[in-house]
Amino acid sequence: MGQAITDAVGRLRPAADALTDALNRPEVQAVMERAERVLRLRPCLCFCQRAHPDDRGICETFNAVVTGPHSSDLLGDVDVPMCAPCAAARAAREFTR
Repeated sequence: MGQAITDAVGRLRPAADALTDALNRPEVQAVMERAERVLRLRPCLCFCQRAHPDDRGICETFNAVVTGPHSSDLLGDVDVPMCAPCAAARAAREFTR
């Protein structure tokens, strides 16, 4: 049994080494870093046109930092991710009502 495992690992080693070499190439590292940055982005889903219609164009579309309440006929009350400018505009609009 031990020799069979050793033989199997020996047969897999060249493939593992090739994969490691490929993953360590600078162009592959660059793609992986870009993908990680994109995956960290959280979209702002504050429904700007309804939530703060007087403050158009302030949204940092892919930089949500907080969540805020939103009422939906379909989903009920849910927390949605929002960027800082949209959160501030929504708060100001609520404050002035």
